[in-house]
Amino acid sequence: MSRRISFVSPYLTVLRQTCLRGWRGLMGPIFRMSLGRSRVKAFNNEMLKLKLGLPAIQTKYIGGQFDYAGQYLNVGLQGDPWTIAVPSTRFASWLHGFSWLEDLVGSKGQAGHVRARGLVDSWIMTYGQWNDFAWSPDILSERLFYWLAYWAPSLSVDNASPLSDKRRSAVLRQLKALRKLYGRVSHGIPKLRAAAAYALAGARLPDGGQVYLARGLDWLDDEIEAQILPDGGHISRSPGQTAEALKILLMLDQILSQRGVEGSRILSRAIDRLAPAVAFFQHSDGGLAVFHGGGERDTHFIKKLLAAAPGNASPFSYCPHTGYQRLQQAETILLLDTGSAPARPYDLDTHMAPLAMEISTKAGRLISSCGWSDEQPVAWRRPVRSAAAHNTLILNEQSPGRLLADGWKSRSLGEVVEREAGPVKAVRKEQAAGIWLQAHHDGYRDEFGLQHNRRLYMSKEGDDIRGEDSLSIPLGAPPVRRDEIPFHIRFHVHPDVRVSLSQDQSSAILIQGGKAGWRLRTDAGPLTIEDSVYLARGHKPVKTKQIVISGMAYADSDGESRTNRVRWSLRELKSRQK
Repeated sequence: MSRRISFVSPYLTVLRQTCLRGWRGLMGPIFRMSLGRSRVKAFNNEMLKLKLGLPAIQTKYIGGQFDYAGQYLNVGLQGDPWTIAVPSTRFASWLHGFSWLEDLVGSKGQAGHVRARGLVDSWIMTYGQWNDFAWSPDILSERLFYWLAYWAPSLSVDNASPLSDKRRSAVLRQLKALRKLYGRVSHGIPKLRAAAAYALAGARLPDGGQVYLARGLDWLDDEIEAQILPDGGHISRSPGQTAEALKILLMLDQILSQRGVEGSRILSRAIDRLAPAVAFFQHSDGGLAVFHGGGERDTHFIKKLLAAAPGNASPFSYCPHTGYQRLQQAETILLLDTGSAPARPYDLDTHMAPLAMEISTKAGRLISSCGWSDEQPVAWRRPVRSAAAHNTLILNEQSPGRLLADGWKSRSLGEVVEREAGPVKAVRKEQAAGIWLQAHHDGYRDEFGLQHNRRLYMSKEGDDIRGEDSLSIPLGAPPVRRDEIPFHIRFHVHPDVRVSLSQDQSSAILIQGGKAGWRLRTDAGPLTIEDSVYLARGHKPVKTKQIVISGMAYADSDGESRTNRVRWSLRELKSRQK
């Protein structure tokens, strides 16, 4: 290894050090004056009207108790989590994303705002310059969104103080980073949030904010057109992500409105479409259906979200672009998945279960898929995407369609859809007596040559639901095989429901809340009760049960024989008059 050697006279060294000391003494005051002149001006202080926080969670955060996905960190009333070990990378991502500000400052009282300022200031001291993990694109954009959304009154106090100046400077540094890293933000909700964060910056910054606002709204318009479908659903087909998109756009729209700034027409139209779509996915308890990676969500959260949306967010009967049907009579609701997998890269949460259904009644949820919550153990994520985790027909214990197998491709692309479970088609007819729905999918056609057909009926009183599932060769198609194939039709009951079989195993009684009852009957069988699991709320899997109808279908049938056709009904048990 070569080394360059220079010879410097000792006299020149002393002279240089003397000059440097003189220069520093002369320029120090000038440098400090220039710093004072370059202080970042106070941000605009418009406040969100939308208060989504939960007081019980706020109290925990004020006391320094952080918990996520079943992992806990207690830093005490005065401590912070930035210089101590955290339970996992997953926990750290949540922590540095600051989404918990929604609960910390989104409830009443000043204690949450004081605690928020302390935690933000200590984060800036530790990570405010740069950190590969904390400044990664998704975490960075999420943190910016929540800081800017809840800037006032939490982070805007005492604008003349050095701490306030550091907060504003930290925001500007992160905005510059986001400008460079925006292309690397994950597709879907993270990118929608990142664009909204940049537009929020334009609303907050007093000078030069128009540049941020224009670019942010341009990015946002592009993401809205890519992600929000004409019927208001999110392209992921997830009720949970549809609600999250509405929340992001409502928060931005409120801040813009407070500033007297008009957002784009695309933004306002997206909000108008999203709100009825969220209402479409509501069950009788006010929470959301749990298809495609979404959890129930807190009912108060959904209620506040819809109340903040303009107009009357009434649910409609079907989402033709998102691919769902809603049958509702009285207080009985049946939601049926009649859609296909979205295009890549929006298929990372897609469930392989066409014609899956969920049912709720005036007493609450009755039939529900296994569902998913972001806080659940990740080992469950892939299994709940299978057809067996849903209320539909499963042929030969296989899902229609297929996810990309583990390997170098999945490590690069993620667990995307390799073969779509479809196409799916549905026809709806509404009459005075009730609602009829007929649908089918071709997800089993390539391998087994069979089409799954599902017919549903709901009476006008909502107390009688009838179904028919059949397996048939599509019209005009030759048989692919001629053997018998096992099938199962699954009815996963919600954890709040108790279920018991009749002695002849031809029917089952489902009891909701210890009072309301429904009877499931079938002309096939026998029925069996098996263990199931519910993952759509909280961080712990909840044990529940499923009712299963099993049979053997012929691969060359037209679907009219008893082997290939199962009829079932769900009827409310009326209380006897005394």
